[in-house]
Amino acid sequence: MEAQLETPYDTDQLNEIIKHRRSIYPYQYIKGKHIPDEIIRQILENAIRAPNHKQTEPWRFKVFTGEGLKYFGDLQASLYHQYAGESFNEDRHRKMREYPLMSSHVISIGMRRDETGKLPENEEIEAVACAVQNMFLSVTAYGLGSYWTTAGITYFEEAKPYFGLQDKDKLLGFFYIGYPAKPISAVSKRNPLEVSTEWIAEDRGDLQELIAQNKTVRHEKSVKEIVDPHEHADDYENTSKWVVYLTVITMILEIVVGYYAHSMALTAEGWHMSTHVFAIGLTWLAYLFTRKYAQSGKYSFQKEKVLSLSGFTSAIVLQIIAVVIAIESIQRLIHPVPVKFYEAIIVAVIGLIVNAISAKMLHHGHDHHDDNIRAAYLHVLADGLTSLTAIIALGIGWYYNLYWLDDISGLIGAVVITSWAVQLIKGSGGKLVEFKKAV
Repeated sequence: MEAQLETPYDTDQLNEIIKHRRSIYPYQYIKGKHIPDEIIRQILENAIRAPNHKQTEPWRFKVFTGEGLKYFGDLQASLYHQYAGESFNEDRHRKMREYPLMSSHVISIGMRRDETGKLPENEEIEAVACAVQNMFLSVTAYGLGSYWTTAGITYFEEAKPYFGLQDKDKLLGFFYIGYPAKPISAVSKRNPLEVSTEWIAEDRGDLQELIAQNKTVRHEKSVKEIVDPHEHADDYENTSKWVVYLTVITMILEIVVGYYAHSMALTAEGWHMSTHVFAIGLTWLAYLFTRKYAQSGKYSFQKEKVLSLSGFTSAIVLQIIAVVIAIESIQRLIHPVPVKFYEAIIVAVIGLIVNAISAKMLHHGHDHHDDNIRAAYLHVLADGLTSLTAIIALGIGWYYNLYWLDDISGLIGAVVITSWAVQLIKGSGGKLVEFKKAV
């Protein structure tokens, strides 16, 4: 039986609000529908009631609405274009202009550092996070949708002055608010409480042993880029989709022209590209699946495992390709066949150009922690490697009339591709089975 306490508040309603709080993204809002500013003001009034050590009230907000949404979109897109450098992504740049216009209000989230410096920075960041949680719960209570993003220009030092922040302050992201286009009634999925909570109700008597063990632990600080998983998943989905389109067009062109010109080299290369279409298409479908069903609220699954499973499958395909290349190269070393150098070089150059374009598209999203996009990137690199080694071997072979160089280049490519595939199999497979060293 649930414990009943004397309280002036409706705790059941509060529990329901907390359970139904979830991120609702700008593309899920009713575009152009404005939330009354009085409601936004009340949401912010609730935000500043958050707990904060020594009453420093470190939160700093800027509210963008109306024409200010276009100003904000242009501002962050301009800053991103100017300072993103090699990590610049055209799709993300486009979303920086579009997402604000889909929302009713956008609120920048800043942390103003205590001037005395007596409080640890973490405590003031935590206070702002509590304020944002108050905003989330208030938005849910009003039946609105909201989304806190830390992507884009959040961690650009150059962006701070535009939001009233000094060097020692922190820009902690942007809070989008809008009317949901359709009711979101599903409860956010969470693991059972027991997964993350341990109850200790007795004196264990092992305190000294634990202290002795912890003395041997080495603590290392590391600085890592912090990104918004949802934002990057969207980028990866769009990028892999366009790479699939490009590869399919090239594959069809090579097969059709190959049959028309009676060129086995061109035809074989076209069918070889079909394996990469399958693998990169699997990458695209994995992102499509996780986005679609993560938003439905009907199913519960671990997104990281879906992406790792896709990466693992692609790695197996990559290894099969390496084995096929090795077997064919060995057979041709034993039983040499004449090589149509001119046609083969044309095919290899076409393949290299297509893979160079695809690699450039995938490079910005090549995340070592995402086995799915990493698999797509390795497939493109593998195909590019075979094309590059083929061009070199075919060029030398054509000049000196050495047919076997083409086969040697195939074996070298197979060895390198195998190395990449094995690394990806170990990495993605380890995540699937949660393989790690015992403590």
